[in-house]
Amino acid sequence: MGCLGPIADSDIIDGLSIRFLKFFGLWKVINDYRTTGKKNSIIRFTVIISFILAVPYVLFQYLSYSSIKVDLQKATFLNLYPLPALQMICRILVFWFRMDRQCRLYNLLKKDFLHIPENKRVLVDKVYQKICKTSNICCTASMIVNFSIIGLYIFNPGISVDYILYHTGNMDAVTTGRKKILGGWYPLPMAQTPYYEIIFVYEATCVSWAGILLAVYFCLFFQVLISLYAQFTVLGVHISTLKFQSNKKDRKCDTKMFKELSQILRDHQKLLRYTDELKSVYNPLVTLTLGMGILILIIGAIQFLLGKSNSPGFIFKLLQVFIFQGVEVSMFCFGSSFIEMASSDLHFTIYSSDWYMAGTKFRKAAQMMMIRAKKGETLTAIGMYPVNRETLMTILQFTYTTSTVLSRITE
Repeated sequence: MGCLGPIADSDIIDGLSIRFLKFFGLWKVINDYRTTGKKNSIIRFTVIISFILAVPYVLFQYLSYSSIKVDLQKATFLNLYPLPALQMICRILVFWFRMDRQCRLYNLLKKDFLHIPENKRVLVDKVYQKICKTSNICCTASMIVNFSIIGLYIFNPGISVDYILYHTGNMDAVTTGRKKILGGWYPLPMAQTPYYEIIFVYEATCVSWAGILLAVYFCLFFQVLISLYAQFTVLGVHISTLKFQSNKKDRKCDTKMFKELSQILRDHQKLLRYTDELKSVYNPLVTLTLGMGILILIIGAIQFLLGKSNSPGFIFKLLQVFIFQGVEVSMFCFGSSFIEMASSDLHFTIYSSDWYMAGTKFRKAAQMMMIRAKKGETLTAIGMYPVNRETLMTILQFTYTTSTVLSRITE
């Protein structure tokens, strides 16, 4: 990758907050790679620690099926908690292997990405600020949800070691044994000192590390997605101001308007190139996010239906799981839907301008852009299914139907 240069705070779209990326070091990772083309020590340390923490936990959960008694309810625990760890690893790997493209996509966060005339800057800045406010709220919500999950799981552990080792059925019926954070099995005497304490610290570290990284990497990917939406929207606002203020036979006005439209065409083509690049990075990420999100939602729903627990702590933890996955899945679906809407709206926006009053060159250029913008741009899952608001409703319906059917079959 050629040297792109660092992105200064003054270059960023007005109103967009990158404080989470800065605080956790990812902004330095991005700028260092943009400057040198090399991965710095922060991202290397993150990858190494993530694998050291996640791999043993995930491995032991699936080995446990040959070592302890398991029914459907206990299996939901053994499968529920490894999935966020796998989500974390997948996001880190997507960023690691596509870092060149991801860092290039961060050009979308620049307020001078599009060539907007100075006399329209105040208007488009208001559009940027409105959209960025939504992005900031979503990122903050993801952080709050994840930190609340970390706190509740660590300070209110609710899974009995005796239940994991010796029992099946309703977890609430087992009142003996020391409590642990996650529903994990390990090839150790888990109930004995110092193994219990070591496992408790290990699980607390896993929960904290995974919770923080999932939220930070959500911000990393989501802000680029929303910035692309903002750029399409601003281009539409720019096009909507293409109005002839003088007689249509005024050649000077016609030439000026054609030059402005030509720049808009170049900006639109630039946006389409970046959209294709974003798809190549995000489509695998979205497929994994939606797939694992569906699994976690189904497993959580089954646990809620089968557990029949009256424990407020247990119910609240399951609700947090739903909220956590719901926020991330819905934000990717809504973000993709916003891009689809803003990119397709350009077709109507250019049609609503005064293109019919202009000369032949202007009309041909406007028609060319209308053709290019006719089909909206959107992310896809598994390379073929568009991701939008309809996808979110389908996911919720599928989750409810699947979990209900499985719970009734089990009963």
